[in-house]
Amino acid sequence: MVAIDGPAGSGKSTVAGRVAADLDVPHVDTGALYRAAALAALRAEVDLDDGPACARALEAHHLEWVDGRTRLDGEDVEDEIRGPEVTEAVSRVSAHSEVREALTPSQRRAVEEAGGVVEGRDIGTVVLPDADVKIFLTASLEERARRRAEQTGRTDLETLVAELTARDAQDSDRALAPLKQADDAVELDTTGRSVDEVVAEIVQRAHAAGGDALAAHRSLPKVAVVGRPNVGKSTLVNRVLGDRVTIVEERPGVTRDRTEHLADWVGRHFLVVDTGGWEHAASGMAARIVEQAETAVADADLVLFVVDATVGAQEDDERYARLLRRSKVPTLLVANKVDGDRQEPMVHELYSLGLGEAHPVSARHGRGIGDLLDEVLERLPTASTVTPDEHAVPHVAVVGKPNVGKSSLFNRLLGEERSIVDPVAHTTRDAVDTMIEIDGQPWVFVDTAGMRRKYRHGEDTELYSVDRTRGAIEQADLVLFVIDASEPLGEQDQRLAAMLRDAGRGVVLVCNKWDRVDEDRRGELEKELDRLLSFASWAPRVNISATTGRGVRRLVPQLGLVWANYRRRVPTRVLNEVINDATTRVPPPRDGNRSLKVRYATQAETAPPRILLFGNGRLPAGYRRYLEREVRAAADFTGVPLLIEDRPSSRRRG
Repeated sequence: MVAIDGPAGSGKSTVAGRVAADLDVPHVDTGALYRAAALAALRAEVDLDDGPACARALEAHHLEWVDGRTRLDGEDVEDEIRGPEVTEAVSRVSAHSEVREALTPSQRRAVEEAGGVVEGRDIGTVVLPDADVKIFLTASLEERARRRAEQTGRTDLETLVAELTARDAQDSDRALAPLKQADDAVELDTTGRSVDEVVAEIVQRAHAAGGDALAAHRSLPKVAVVGRPNVGKSTLVNRVLGDRVTIVEERPGVTRDRTEHLADWVGRHFLVVDTGGWEHAASGMAARIVEQAETAVADADLVLFVVDATVGAQEDDERYARLLRRSKVPTLLVANKVDGDRQEPMVHELYSLGLGEAHPVSARHGRGIGDLLDEVLERLPTASTVTPDEHAVPHVAVVGKPNVGKSSLFNRLLGEERSIVDPVAHTTRDAVDTMIEIDGQPWVFVDTAGMRRKYRHGEDTELYSVDRTRGAIEQADLVLFVIDASEPLGEQDQRLAAMLRDAGRGVVLVCNKWDRVDEDRRGELEKELDRLLSFASWAPRVNISATTGRGVRRLVPQLGLVWANYRRRVPTRVLNEVINDATTRVPPPRDGNRSLKVRYATQAETAPPRILLFGNGRLPAGYRRYLEREVRAAADFTGVPLLIEDRPSSRRRG
């Protein structure tokens, strides 16, 4: 998000439009929006000095800024809002706090999902205080007057200078959101500089502010949380993060994978790595869990070795303490389950582990966590000054029913065994987030737990895994929907497909275990996909074998295609041409004695794309599906759900 502030005549609108085009993000002209608010008040014939009435008049309309033009309920009002009547009224309407408050949410929504450039006189201070880049444009009064003269055709430069001086004083002295430079804004004096030069500098700053999220992520110090099973490691991780991000249960062995989470304490960021329990002489899956914990220690800048203070140092604790001392990785000994003063004496018994003073905490109740985190920051290397903007990187959830090969695919994509792979279903319990780079493009992949058909009483862990899977889908941008192509599709596949459809995420259908599919099964699979998975017609499909790697290399290009389509914005002119052609060939059905018409169409959102149709009534669902097919035929929305909504509108003129 780029916020551009500055006084009248500093070039905000021209520069903002060019910057938005270069960054391929929306441009929001705040001045035009305020003019449209004034027009709405004029059309409603309300008292322009009545703030609440002006705000209500604005809220009764759909206001948007599309392709450099202002639209009110789909009507292009760009020329009308530049006329003398609106020009005279806008200062009175925009002075009302109710109007400014009514406009601010819409300005923010316009750039929240896909980013954007917003310009005005209080953008960096009020509208987008958390913008990635804040620019305050200035220019000499003479330069600003010259630009204004070019725009208006006037020749009285001295009068224009006087008008701009008065406008600056008015903007700076107003009670609500006075014009001022945000503390963290960069001032750019545009006097004597070309538009190209100014735009290039802002675009460069935007790219630099976005940074390399992957590099920033990698630069953060890592804190690995290790210990025997059921000593409270995941509870401690949840307490540090301030959220329930890992599964916690009384019985041991619930945490199996190695998971990374972004944490911060008093403004410093670091990664917390949760691990499964260390067990001596483990075999089978338990041995792989131990390997994950040891890998976490090897990669860590600091280790939190968690011990249950209520039972003292066990034989396994002593064994792992010796390993940590030999590893030379800085280690803090954490005595957990010290819920009160009565447990304090137990902490002293842990000195025998040879890891220095134990830090008493109660992960369940939060006791001592602040002191522990203060010590963590003292032991960590200097944190990166760049906070990874993981929202700028596409998040891909890997979902599917249990045992279809999600974790095998996840590990194949990562090039390492990050998720535990075992032939026993339900091995993965947590959603595992990992940022990686493939062919220069950073991605965040999320491996999720499988969804069982039914839950038996008391299986809280499995129920929470389903919640985490649902949460991972809702937070993702794209989804790799993995099915077992060698087996018939069933109810669980359908339930997941419905969840994906409702979530509105980009989808790539992955048919795994293709090496087990014979000719007969291929024919059956095609029929099942047509019958059971309704979105299969628009989701790209890749046939793979995660165990052998066959076809896996084709996944990333498909993800790139869907990611581009997920953020695609169809120009309003093109969209209206498509809709007009479609409605001409197949007119909307009649609503009783009335002929339904679509007057105007606009794409309101991306990620996922949402198209609004303005007409004189509600269109039947079947006709909206017809229009969706027509739009898909004209623009590439492969892999992306396309939302078509109708908005019956009426204009009221004074």
